[in-house]
Amino acid sequence: MLAHLRAPIASLARRHTRTMASLPPLPDATASDKAALRNMSDTLIEMLGGDSLMPTSSDTPSTSASPTVTPATTSSGVPLINVPPAQDPLLHYFTSMLMKDGKRQRAQRITSRTLLYLHAYTRAPPLPILRKAIQIASPAVRIASSKVGAKVISRPIPLTEKQRTFYAISWIRKAAQKRPVGRSVEERLAKELIAVIDGTSSVIKNRNDIHKLATVNRGNAGKRV
Repeated sequence: MLAHLRAPIASLARRHTRTMASLPPLPDATASDKAALRNMSDTLIEMLGGDSLMPTSSDTPSTSASPTVTPATTSSGVPLINVPPAQDPLLHYFTSMLMKDGKRQRAQRITSRTLLYLHAYTRAPPLPILRKAIQIASPAVRIASSKVGAKVISRPIPLTEKQRTFYAISWIRKAAQKRPVGRSVEERLAKELIAVIDGTSSVIKNRNDIHKLATVNRGNAGKRV
């Protein structure tokens, strides 16, 4: 064999031998087959000269140190994926309360312009202002009146979160319609929301009146009529 071909042949033989050694063993492979593969490697070593062609334990990459990522799952084993909502739920509900005759696009424009007016008047993010105004205007209870004989009994009934939001938006919308200042619905809504936060809106009086009436009739809260 020519001397200048020794190095390329040795490199090629080493690469193919390591490839064969890295393959998974055949189902019918025996110990004699593995010994024959190693003997072939040793024979090539004697012919070409050099180190062993078979990979040792230090040459094979260790897979035990590779990090494993375990996805978060629920109690039922379903992968947990946090999908954000398409839009803010409060804005969606606020738009639905403003909608008339199924014209949702018009209600969405009113909501967007109301937020623009809030930002123009306060120079602050409008969504926290809207959220705070609705939270302030939300009543905790409602008053249910029923007649027993010749007597009218008023009973305070606690409200859910959605019911509280419904009452707050309804009061704000009605108070905004009565405002003389403002040429558009959006401007009146924005000014009414700011008035709720300032404590000068009639919505605050409605909420306080209901709470006072509920306090007076708190003894009727557990009565069945």
